[in-house]
Amino acid sequence: MNPKRAAALFLILVSCTSLAALPAQSQVKTGKTITVKIKAPKPQKPKIEKFKGQVIRMNTVSIIVRDERNSYVVRTFTFSQALAKKLKTLIDRGGYQPGDKVTIFYPAGSTVAQSIKGKASKAF
Repeated sequence: MNPKRAAALFLILVSCTSLAALPAQSQVKTGKTITVKIKAPKPQKPKIEKFKGQVIRMNTVSIIVRDERNSYVVRTFTFSQALAKKLKTLIDRGGYQPGDKVTIFYPAGSTVAQSIKGKASKAF
């Protein structure tokens, strides 16, 4: 290797290492820190679905309903606490009888009825 090249290479190497060894400059604070308030997401209301069918059986805790379009589909719904209070007088009079047509409103993915609409026939 040529001595001039070795000296030039040595100078380049020394300059690179000296620049790399310089301490980093700190940032200058000019103002107060900014705090960002994060809004809490609102809980989404569950989608309410409905099921139309004929009553097979009803008691004080649940109702069993057959789909009016497909007789092989049978679903059992329990009552929410608010609905149970509303149905108490209806249940005392005999409740829904087999064959009554009802529409049950319930949250998607659940079997807890939130409300029931339909005309109850007279008890036996």
